[in-house]
Amino acid sequence: MGKEGSKRSARKAKSEEIAMLKELDAEAGDDATARAAAKLSAKPVIDNGATELFEKKLSKEEKKELAAKKKAEREARKAAAAGEAGSGDAEACAQAVPTTARAGKRAAETLADKVKREQALLDEELEAARIGAVRIRNAEGAFLGQLEAREFSMPNPGGGPDLLEKASYTLQRGGSYALVGRNGCGKSTLLKAMASRRVGAIHPAVTVHYVSQEVELTDRTLSMTPLDLVVHADLERRLLIEERDALIAAEAKGEPIDGERLQGPGGVLEQLQLLDAETAHTRADQLLANLGFSDELRQRPLSALSGGWRVRTMLAAALFGKPDMLLLDEPTNHLSIGAVLWLTRELTTNPAWEERILVVVSHDRFFLDAVCGDVLHVSGAAKRLSQTHGSYSTWAKRRAEQQKAFARTVELRRAEIAELKAYAGHGFKYGGSSASINKMSMKAKQAEKLEEADAADADEFAALNEDVELPLHLKAGGAFDGFLIQLRNVGFGYPSMPTPLFEGAEMSIESSSRIVLLGENGNGKSTLVKLMTGALDPTSGEVKRNAQCRVAIVNQHHADQIDLQMTPLEFMRSRFPGDGTDAHLLTLRTHLDRSGVPTTKQTVPAHALSGGQRSRVALAAVSYVQPHVLILDEPTNNLDLESVAALADAVEAFQGGVVLVSHDQYFVGRVAKEVWLVAKGGVKKVESFDKYREYQLKKLAAPVDVS
Repeated sequence: MGKEGSKRSARKAKSEEIAMLKELDAEAGDDATARAAAKLSAKPVIDNGATELFEKKLSKEEKKELAAKKKAEREARKAAAAGEAGSGDAEACAQAVPTTARAGKRAAETLADKVKREQALLDEELEAARIGAVRIRNAEGAFLGQLEAREFSMPNPGGGPDLLEKASYTLQRGGSYALVGRNGCGKSTLLKAMASRRVGAIHPAVTVHYVSQEVELTDRTLSMTPLDLVVHADLERRLLIEERDALIAAEAKGEPIDGERLQGPGGVLEQLQLLDAETAHTRADQLLANLGFSDELRQRPLSALSGGWRVRTMLAAALFGKPDMLLLDEPTNHLSIGAVLWLTRELTTNPAWEERILVVVSHDRFFLDAVCGDVLHVSGAAKRLSQTHGSYSTWAKRRAEQQKAFARTVELRRAEIAELKAYAGHGFKYGGSSASINKMSMKAKQAEKLEEADAADADEFAALNEDVELPLHLKAGGAFDGFLIQLRNVGFGYPSMPTPLFEGAEMSIESSSRIVLLGENGNGKSTLVKLMTGALDPTSGEVKRNAQCRVAIVNQHHADQIDLQMTPLEFMRSRFPGDGTDAHLLTLRTHLDRSGVPTTKQTVPAHALSGGQRSRVALAAVSYVQPHVLILDEPTNNLDLESVAALADAVEAFQGGVVLVSHDQYFVGRVAKEVWLVAKGGVKKVESFDKYREYQLKKLAAPVDVS
């Protein structure tokens, strides 16, 4: 028994050890393994870390650590085999990288994989729900009621306190809603929660389509063309065709089928005819053309399209799929102004959308005002969702009036508190009659009650003021007489192109210039900017630049240059170290403050700042060099509505030349004085932005009937 017991104990210990090692393998990317790997990397090595000449006998704990290390190395080899590693030399160098660094990289990759997996799961949920909704509607009829969400909380996907508490909303059929709020308050999270039916009692017969800012595609969809994907989005047509083909195939095999279901009144063939199924490809093709797709782009697989064109494809698919509820997250980000105008007209005049629900997040206030009749406002400070009837501009005006009125109330109350305290304090200090002292005590109590009321209103005051944007100042290098940049008969074409992008461009940029470049994506606006800055040389003509002219560029990714672990002050010091004196540090602090980054935010890590605040830090770095020409390439894409307005104020006041590429009609209307159109192989001046909009509206094609 002693030996048997000993064997059983040994087997049990061995099993536990195997289980432990499996668990270690399974959790090789977590923090505990990273720490164990760090211990291994600290062991003394010989020959630059290639091998150890003498290995000691390993203890049980060291075996655990070695198993974790080997697991990490296997994962690294798999990543390299999948093309995630660099060149052969880089792989050899990677062997000497500390295990903690590899673990950190692996953790980051795992996080990215997690995001992709969650997006894929959401897409699967949405597709399954849409298919189920179409089948329920065909069997039981459409749901015609309103959608209500009562008393829900919305968790923060990044952890921490909930983004919304005790929130509610009511969405009416035919209603269009602008979902607004500061960056980071949870607008996109709320759209995803609506799409996945995690908030609100969305009837199972209601079809929902969600178009996000970033698109994750499967291997199957990557191989599809935009035309294929758009046609595929018409679920009702697709399901009817599948049923028709199954019935016909069964009939061809001699199997009994429901003939009435196939050919009878209300049957599959009749429903397909009512849907105008045979013209689906023609209608989808026209829809893509209206969104700016050329014939060539419509035939490319999605794997060969940029992220912007993929988002356009998904937008087209959502429109063609005619869902009962359409959720759009920044749908204008990758559109030209012409395409934005077409989308506006499509959503506001096409009968297909008269009985459907639309919820939109957008930084383009012109688009919101034209499309949406109600506002859903997310308050990050109050964790509250409020619903208001009227356009965004009406809501913003009312909000500004509330802010002023509340601020005035708080100001008067605090002045009264100070007066009461001064009166009461003066009396107690210098004495007085019993009646006077009683009166002073009463004044002190009144001050206390007012202070309590002030404290009670503090949260409401903060919630109202969260939409107030600090002024933004952009430093300039000063005015020059004459031109700063001049294009003389400039043309440019890439070697692979049969014809140039444009020819004969004549343009002069001066200190007072406010130029906007308009035109469809791919016509050459960004190329023209690169010619101005010297990043490209013209294939014909000449670009002249003032030798003293400094040029700064702000693009849609300008905030991405900031190290998220750095504070704004650290970031500025890394870019502009200066002489390291306190005087230089004070200069940086002052510049950040004038750029709308107050002292309280200058020592906060960038990852804890909102997108708008990080954008201000990046703009502060751009303007610190005091440029003479500021080039803005889609600068509003990642800003909220309030930040766009503040940037427009700053650009208007900038004491230098400005060249702008933007689809944001409000921003362009505020800033632009000269309008240049890049189209049809040329660069031509247009009378005004309003005239350009009129021209675009006149040439819009007739609405695509997707009903």
